[in-house]
Amino acid sequence: MAYFNHAFNKTFIADSTLAVAGTATSALTDGQLALVSDGTWASVALPGAPAAGSLGYIVQGSFYSKDTIGNNPGHGGYQESVKSKGINPRYITRLWASNCAVASQAKASLSLGSNCAPCGKTQFMRIDVKGSPALRFLNHNAYAIADSANICCIDGQEYIDPTLVIATMAKMALADPLIKPFVAEGDVDGLLEGAGLTLSAGVGYTVAQHKTSAVDSLGSAVTASSRTGFVDAEVSVLTISGTGVILTFDIAQAGENYKVGDVVTVIDAAATTDATLTVAAAGLTAGGVVVTKTTGAVVTNAVYSIAQALDATYTPSTDPNGATKVSAKVDFVGAYVDTVFGNCSFSPNDHYNAEPVEIIVSELDETGNPCNDCGVATQTPGSMQQTQGEEVVRDLIMSERYRQSPFNTGNADSSRIREIEMSNELLAAVDRTATYRAYYVQHSVPRFNNPSGVFDNDQYVYKIFVKCSDTAAQGQALALLTALSTWAESAGNFVPVETNVYW
Repeated sequence: MAYFNHAFNKTFIADSTLAVAGTATSALTDGQLALVSDGTWASVALPGAPAAGSLGYIVQGSFYSKDTIGNNPGHGGYQESVKSKGINPRYITRLWASNCAVASQAKASLSLGSNCAPCGKTQFMRIDVKGSPALRFLNHNAYAIADSANICCIDGQEYIDPTLVIATMAKMALADPLIKPFVAEGDVDGLLEGAGLTLSAGVGYTVAQHKTSAVDSLGSAVTASSRTGFVDAEVSVLTISGTGVILTFDIAQAGENYKVGDVVTVIDAAATTDATLTVAAAGLTAGGVVVTKTTGAVVTNAVYSIAQALDATYTPSTDPNGATKVSAKVDFVGAYVDTVFGNCSFSPNDHYNAEPVEIIVSELDETGNPCNDCGVATQTPGSMQQTQGEEVVRDLIMSERYRQSPFNTGNADSSRIREIEMSNELLAAVDRTATYRAYYVQHSVPRFNNPSGVFDNDQYVYKIFVKCSDTAAQGQALALLTALSTWAESAGNFVPVETNVYW
């Protein structure tokens, strides 16, 4: 027999303010949460706690709008507030909160140097797609091999521009029917000169290529550690006024992973007033091919789409390994989107999976073996949201079933029946496209002197879900956990609140 042989979870959705002191449980509105003392059956003002010797209850206002189902007077009580079991401060065993990690796509890239594509030799690229989406689609992981055949050299040319090679292979790979559902061309999001960059011209600048720094729309510094995949751009100042005010410029290095609202500062030790570029949507590149040109100590780059790299938009070099060396990189992202069920056909048993695919890209030689002396491949795994609305609604339905509240599934009339039974009001309480932060209270009643070991060894995990976008409700839920921690400590039970952990 397990120590806690009938442990289970109970779910609350908090989408409004915590109740002030003295609020009766019957007065709680839908989604309103309160910590209630059993001495008064009224809410406790946080950060206070129930009186010594009392039990506490986590109580939430009901989402149901009527007190009966289908106008049947034989049923009632569905508008009654949702309550936890009595919480004894001595038996609180853990208090913790999840983080608000958002989903991210898997990324992979392949780079080729200036001498990686000799004329007369075919290059090969392999893309592997791994993970549960591919396994469900094919019953095995997917891969495809693309090549650079049919790229011609002119007389006297030694090397093919790696931009043509890498774009040709990428186009072929992304057209493969096994790869196409899972992988797409990446979007570098570098800076693009033009109307999308608003210049504040500054004073005291010199004509030169300058490094930059950036802050986001909230004023926080943007770096590779604060924003995954971020690479600083560089700006060439072309002309200035007599006082060093920037008149014209271009983007010498586009950088990567900028966002709308970023403010980019052009760095020059001689400047007395900094020049800045404010990024709008039109100021970001579209495409996943980065072409880098190096002439001596001067390095510049530009961003193209795969299509642009293969049409007249990009002018390929006929001597990519000469005085100006040309290298190229292509980015891929995981693009798989699984089925999401709407309310009409929703069943908590329907499959739902948001696990990102894993992408692995590699350069092969003509024998099919990995090419270790040319071509640099990188990959960044994707991540799932910590708590998705789809998971929350399933937890809520399970919790309601413990209350014996109905939720109809399994036939064509379920949607209509759910409307009558008010279950649609439950579905509407959760934003299934949002990310939620979860707050957990674990309450464990130990086994006393009871030979059956059934009635007094009890464990519950109470889950309180709050939208990650609702910072006010997050603060209130954390205040609730803090109050429980303080209450437990006053009863000789030290239980700290753990934050940003995983369930």
